[in-house]
Amino acid sequence: SLRENEEAAETLGVPVVLGSATPSFESLHNAQAGRYLHVRLPQRAGDAKPPTVRVLDVRKRPLDAGLSADLLAKLRATVEAGGQALVFRNRRGYAPVLLCHDCGWSAQCTRCETPMTVHAGGRRLQCHHCGARRPAPQACPDCGGLALQPQGVGTERLEERLLELFPDVPVLRVDRGSTRRRDALETMLGDIGERAGILVGTQMLAKGHDLPNLTLVAVVGIDEGLFSADFRASEKLAQLLIQVAGRAGRARKAGEVWLQTHHPSHPLLQTLIAGGYPAFAEAELAEREVA
Repeated sequence: SLRENEEAAETLGVPVVLGSATPSFESLHNAQAGRYLHVRLPQRAGDAKPPTVRVLDVRKRPLDAGLSADLLAKLRATVEAGGQALVFRNRRGYAPVLLCHDCGWSAQCTRCETPMTVHAGGRRLQCHHCGARRPAPQACPDCGGLALQPQGVGTERLEERLLELFPDVPVLRVDRGSTRRRDALETMLGDIGERAGILVGTQMLAKGHDLPNLTLVAVVGIDEGLFSADFRASEKLAQLLIQVAGRAGRARKAGEVWLQTHHPSHPLLQTLIAGGYPAFAEAELAEREVA
């Protein structure tokens, strides 16, 4: 743990370097209090420029597997120009919940009473909390109806639809389900290389990967994180958005980040766009201090 490392470093008389583009609020507070020396790196490495950010308002607009027509057109333009795009959705599986359209029943885990995620194109239910699995029912257990419908969009559903829409370019899904085999992620990224293509990924792709031909990052499904009851939700979402945005335009090619949302005027998004993570963190820290 960080505390154990700090104690060991103090005993040995060596410094500990904490590096992050999105440090936790605890670390920032320690820096403000003088317990940490705060060293800022305001520029990207090499000649890379920060990506431009566009907030895409999808209110009252039809969505195809969670993707707007504008975003699909941008994906097509990107791959036709020889670039790569990352469609980021931090929810693996086919859909977040299986719902009965007739009576409102939804699939819950019998062990931990959390919603079960739909996998395998709608054929399997899996609990992401305890790991329990079972086949998806053919009929509603409550009313016997046949109107069972997967609700929402996960990475599997995005991959399925993008494969249908873009049959001529590689579409690779990168999440825990597709990278269970050792070295699977490195193999997948090595296979696509710098060819035109689309990556569909969760937070596994948000940091630590250098993809020089990745010019577009499209973030979908962020609205649920804007109104979470968890007081850390906004911090986690801001960190994730900054990290995944950092995948775009890391080499000489300019990068773009498209944020698809039903809440384009939300303060979190506006603060991040105007001032980046430092401005957001400063505002949140001040609010927590008052609270």
